[in-house]
Parts: sequence; structure tokens; C-alpha cells
Amino acid sequence: MLQELFDEVYIPKAVFEEITTTVKPFSDSLADFSKTRIKQVKNKVALSILSHELDLGESEAIVLALENNISDILIDEHKGRRIAVLKGLHPIGTIGVLIQAKKKGYIKSIKPLLNELLQNNIYISKELYKYSLKLANELCKK
Repeated sequence: MLQELFDEVYIPKAVFEEITTTVKPFSDSLADFSKTRIKQVKNKVALSILSHELDLGESEAIVLALENNISDILIDEHKGRRIAVLKGLHPIGTIGVLIQAKKKGYIKSIKPLLNELLQNNIYISKELYKYSLKLANELCKK
């Protein structure tokens, strides 16, 4: 869906290594999708500074977006999103991607995908889960 929703998709090397470890769900399909999209960060100083605040994958994603004048950045962790906004970027999380995909007709419902994320030990607060369903017009009214 990422390639349908966005003009270009770059994967920082550290993110590629994170998502393609064999213990991660869907690591094989993620590796196939990602291997031609890996991009190296050039500004090692900026990377070093950000790495004091964030993990390497998030740091590389922010620096890569800044280096390539890309405003949209896929990042889920709260602290990383906050820093991305401070750097003038527009962070979109996994759930935001799912909502966009539904609005554009690529998927019918986000609820089963949210449940799959939860089953794969991805933390989603009850409030965010409910709010996401509301944004996707899937919240049942009682």
C-alpha cells in the first residue's frame, strides 16, 4: 500500500535491518518490498546528534527525510513523531497509513488490521484504537 499512497518510498538502512529480522512478522515480504528502496544517510553528524534522543531507525528516517526534502515520514513512536514535527516534517503512523488506504479504497476496513497488529504485540492504546475506528467510520454507535 505504501507505494500506492506515496510517490516515493525510501527505507533507511537501520529500519531495513529492524524490519527484516527473521523473528519479525512478515519479515520476508518486508525484505522483498524494501531491498530496492534502501537509502543511506549522508549527514552522519545529524544522525549522531539525533541518536542520543531516538533509536537508530527513527534517527535515520528523520535525517533521510530532511536530506531529500521529503515532508511525509512514517514513524510511530511518540518521541520520534514529536522530534519530526520540530524538524518541520509531517509524521504519519502505521494507523494513519491504514486510514488513508481505506479512504482511497485500497482496503475495506482497518479493524481487522488493527487487531492483527495487536496480535503481533504492537501496542495500541484503547483510546487510539477507538479513535482510529472513529476516523475510519468503523466505530459502532450504541
